[in-house]
Amino acid sequence: MKKNNILLIIVVVLLIVVIALGVALITAQSNSENDESIKVNKNITMYSFDQSFVSNVKDSNKILKVTVQLELANSKVQEIISARNPELRHEINLLLRSKTEEDLKGAEGQSNLQKEILSVVRKLLNSDKILNVYFDEFIMQ
Repeated sequence: MKKNNILLIIVVVLLIVVIALGVALITAQSNSENDESIKVNKNITMYSFDQSFVSNVKDSNKILKVTVQLELANSKVQEIISARNPELRHEINLLLRSKTEEDLKGAEGQSNLQKEILSVVRKLLNSDKILNVYFDEFIMQ
C-alpha cells in the first residue's frame, strides 16, 4: 500500500510540473508576440509650429483656430521645416482662408483639411518625408 501511495504522489507531482511548464511556455510565447507587435520607429519626429493658425472662415463671420503638428520621417526634415517656417505658415494660412464652414464641417472636413495641409507641405518642400498632419486644437467659432 505504501508503494501505491508513493507512486500516486509521484504521478500527481509530475502532472503538476508538466502543467506548470506548459502554462509558463504559453505565457512566455504570448508575451513575446505582444512585444513584437509594438515597435517604435525611433527616426520619426514630430514638429510643432510655434503658434496656432488663426484665420477667418470664407463667407462667414466665424474664425478658425488650428494647432498643427507634422509627423516627419527623420530629424533632418525638421531642420528644413524650421528654416522654411514662414513659407509653410503662409501657404497653410492661404489654404485655411479658402475654406468655408461647409468645407470644415465634421470629422470628414477635418480629415480632408489634414490631407490638404499634408499635400501643401509636401509640395512646398518637394519631399514625401512628411508622413502625417495632426491637429492638437481645432476650433471654429
